[in-house]
Amino acid sequence: MQINKDTNRFFLSRWRLPKTRDLSSRRDLSRSRRLVSTSLLVVGGGLLLLAASSYGWMIFRQHQLAFEWQSQMVVRSISTQPPAATDHGGVTLLSIPKIGLHAGILDGTDRKSLLLAPGHLKDTAWPGDSGNAVVAGHRDTFFRHLRELSARDAIFILRGGQRFRYVVTKKLVVDPDDIGLIEPTSDVRLTLITCYPTYYIGPAPRRLVVISRLQPESPAASENQH
Repeated sequence: MQINKDTNRFFLSRWRLPKTRDLSSRRDLSRSRRLVSTSLLVVGGGLLLLAASSYGWMIFRQHQLAFEWQSQMVVRSISTQPPAATDHGGVTLLSIPKIGLHAGILDGTDRKSLLLAPGHLKDTAWPGDSGNAVVAGHRDTFFRHLRELSARDAIFILRGGQRFRYVVTKKLVVDPDDIGLIEPTSDVRLTLITCYPTYYIGPAPRRLVVISRLQPESPAASENQH
């Protein structure tokens, strides 16, 4: 009878061992899950902070450009010299009323410039000058609603005490290596470019291009009227 009891105890102890190992495994799994969750929160928080800081930097730079613009207008209001047609000094503003865009333009399309503003493509005409002026912008910031433009919509360039009114003539989607649309032209046009599709996840495979031409009757309207 004693042997049976010992045998029972032996088998019971053997059956308890897997339960102990299961409990340990569950604890390890729980720790791993907490570690993964914490890591994801840290990474997500870091990305959110980076995005917020980039957006804040962009807003700050645009406020700077707006302040420089206002200061420029005050100086010009008391100046006795008429604005020169080719004056590139000071701030150049891009305004598209239909999509609520009003932003200062920076010269260059490097990563930093496009983070802070629409960027003028170097070696193309300056907006307002004769030729093809090319301006690029990110699809998730300044040019988010560029796709909503259609023929005859107005685009304004404010520069050097003058207002240049362009009208959209064409909108098309092209491949990134299609450089024909940024080549010099004999007319006065403004070409706006952004990545496309707008809500594509990852690097967008194509480019949205909006072409507009200067209207001859209003190249020198006062900037304060707009």
